[in-house]
Parts: sequence; structure tokens; C-alpha cells
Amino acid sequence: MPALPIMPFIAVLLLALPVRLAPRSLGWLAFGLWLLGGVVLLSLGTARLLQAAGSEPAVLVAAIAAIGLAIGIAKGRFILRKTARRNIDRLAALTEDRRPIHVYGARSWTVIAFMTALSLGLTLGGVPPLWRGLVNVAIGAALATSALNYLAPLRTGVLRSA
Repeated sequence: MPALPIMPFIAVLLLALPVRLAPRSLGWLAFGLWLLGGVVLLSLGTARLLQAAGSEPAVLVAAIAAIGLAIGIAKGRFILRKTARRNIDRLAALTEDRRPIHVYGARSWTVIAFMTALSLGLTLGGVPPLWRGLVNVAIGAALATSALNYLAPLRTGVLRSA
């Protein structure tokens, strides 16, 4: 039985929390969740690649890992950077405190749901660990890389405090 994805549970928790957060706190939460997602996916991808190393040549597994990292870092620097920037701008434009579920906009939550469904589909579809590892490492590296885009605006005060 595959492990359940944690992101739906995090979304429900954020929806249920009866607090309001300042845009700056939402920015830190966005950074933390983005980075956590990246680290979790990198860990899962590494575990799957190690699992594949038992039946695949080590050189192939290493090459797949390197390709996944390269794709992920490039995607994080050139594509997801824009997504992070849009979210930072959205949070900076908030004029009042918001509930934690507003850490991301509807578009981002839709992409997160799609990516979670894709990962679950690969697992349930019986895709070999080597290829699931590649996908997880690539997405994890992209998330971890793009999470760093939140730090400068948070440090410089682009997002206001309460």
C-alpha cells in the first residue's frame, strides 16, 4: 500500500486553523511549506532511487539522479521563481491579516493538487522506482530551489508585519 500524500492533510489543517496571520507571517509559512515539500520529495526520490539501485546499474541510477537534480534546479530557478514571485507580490498586496489557507492563491493550490495527484498516480500505476525517483527528485529540487526566493523579500521587509 502506498503512503498517503501529506499535502491534502496540510491544506485541511490550514483551512481549519481559526487564526489570522499577517502577510509577513504568511510569507514565512509559504517559504516553510515550499521548502518542506521540496525536502520531503527529495527524500522520497532518493529513497526510490536507492530502491532502484538494487536492480539497476549504479551508473544509470546516478545519471538519473543527476538529470533529476539538473531539471529540478533549472525549473526552480527559471519557472517556479516566477510562481514564488507572484505569490510574494500577492501577499505584499494584502491589506489585512488572513487565514493560513491564504498562504497560496487558488491557482497555486490547484497546481499543488495536480502534482500530488500525479505522484499518487505514478505510485498506483506501478511506475518503476527509478522513474518515480526521477520525478520526485526533479520536483523536490525545483521546490527547494524556488523556496529560496521567499527569503530576500522576507528579510528586506517587502511583506509587512502585524
